[in-house]
Formats: sequence, C-alpha cells, structure tokens
Amino acid sequence: MSIFQKPSRHQFIVTSCVLVWIFIVNVAAIALGIAGWPLFFVTIFFFALGADMKNVPSIFAGGTLGLIAALGLHAGTFGLAPSLGLLGAFSVSIAVVLAVIILGGTVCPVACNNVAFAYLTVATVNFEEITPALIGYQMVVFWVGGAIILGGSLAAASIGNKIAAAGAPAPEAAPEEESL
Repeated sequence: MSIFQKPSRHQFIVTSCVLVWIFIVNVAAIALGIAGWPLFFVTIFFFALGADMKNVPSIFAGGTLGLIAALGLHAGTFGLAPSLGLLGAFSVSIAVVLAVIILGGTVCPVACNNVAFAYLTVATVNFEEITPALIGYQMVVFWVGGAIILGGSLAAASIGNKIAAAGAPAPEAAPEEESL
C-alpha cells in the first residue's frame, strides 16, 4: 500500500477549483485585515468530516458553542477570581465548560462536539485578551466568513464538476453486430 495516490482527472479539476477559491478568500481576508481563523476552521472541519453537507449544522453549532464557551470561561475565571483565587476560579469555570461540552454531547451532539472544543481552544489562546467585543467579532467572522468560504467552496466544486464533465471523453459505443 502506498501513501500516495494518483488522482483522477476529475478529482484534480474539482480540487483545483476549490483550491483557487480558498486561496482567494485567504488573500481577501488578509487584504481586508480580517483575523480569519474562525472562517478557515469551517472548511477544515467540513473536509475533515468527509465533505458531507449533513455535518454543516454540527460545524456551525459547535463553533458557536466553542466561542460562547470561551467567553464564559473568561468571565467565570475573572469573575470568581476575587473570591476563589485565579486557580480556583479557573478550575470551577473550566469544569463547567467541560461538563457542558462533554456531558452535553450525550444530549445535543450537534453542538457539543469536537468542533466546539477546537473553537474553545483557539479562542482562548490569548486568554487574558478575551472580551465580549472580540468574541462577537470572531462570531461574525465565523458565521459570515464561514458561510462565504464554505458556500464558495461548494460552488467551486460544482464548477469543477462541470468543467471535468465537459472535458471528459465520450463513452465509446459498442460496435454493432453484423446481421447475416
């Protein structure tokens, strides 16, 4: 078994179209000064979860929960710190957030999932810098940018499918049998 595979012409064309779209969005986000990690995670999870449309609600619900959980973790930690100390306040806050995501996954897996963990993790990298405004900004980038990049990726794949189909060789007709 090889770790490499030769893509079909069709796969190459479709993937190339999606690549061009994601490249355009990357350049546009940088040019517009958008901190784009929330929108890029949408396509990462979409493709990591098998590029199946049925996973889109889990991506957006999980990402939303992860961003809200980051804000809750920050608010809980710094709100409780005066009475519990920083470590105690963080411990209580992270216990609540983890319980919601992990135990919530048994009740509401569409939101309480690995996508929520990923968004929580990245959103809390600069934990001391979290503000409601920052999380609100990330939420807008996530929802609007995520819809743009995912919708554009799906449109690019559709265009790629049409290009690949248009250039595909016609199936050969079976030779007619001669009648006697």
